[in-house]
Amino acid sequence: MNQAQITAKLSQMNSKGLEASFSLSEAALENAQKLAELNYAASKDVLVNAQDGIAQVLSAKDPKEVTELLSTETLQAASNQAVAYQKKVSKVLREGNKEFANVVDASIDQLQDGFQDWMNTFAANAPAGSDVFLSSFKTAYGSALQGFEQFRAASKEAFATAEKTTDQAIEAVQGQIAQVKKAATPASRARKSV
Repeated sequence: MNQAQITAKLSQMNSKGLEASFSLSEAALENAQKLAELNYAASKDVLVNAQDGIAQVLSAKDPKEVTELLSTETLQAASNQAVAYQKKVSKVLREGNKEFANVVDASIDQLQDGFQDWMNTFAANAPAGSDVFLSSFKTAYGSALQGFEQFRAASKEAFATAEKTTDQAIEAVQGQIAQVKKAATPASRARKSV
């Protein structure tokens, strides 16, 4: 294998790596934009609801009316809004992770194919007497392929862990909301009976 062939193979592998990097960057930007839009919409909704709530409290004529405004149903509506927001964020993150995992898998496959092609070309053009060098090079190549597979497995595990953590966070918030609602229910019943 001459220098020009080696350079051409390496250049081809580098260009595929660059394409994968651009693809990942594009996906990251799209997900960041989706999250920004979600945050904007959620912030806007919170401000509108807060303004409405403050206006209602300020227009209340007595404390009883204020406590009725701050009822369990109002808290439930706010908590439902928070849970819906979390689910939307979780969906964007899951889609982003899935896309990232697909790009990682495709990149690893391309890199492995490129290395295999380069190795085959190198072995076919190796000078006589270079068997020992070629054998050690193939061993190193095999180790590199195992490293790629370990990286693939680790990235899949990281994505699964991120999704599990997101699900646990949503469940924790929903549990806290349920506890607040449960604690507020006897208090609202007591107010109504007075």
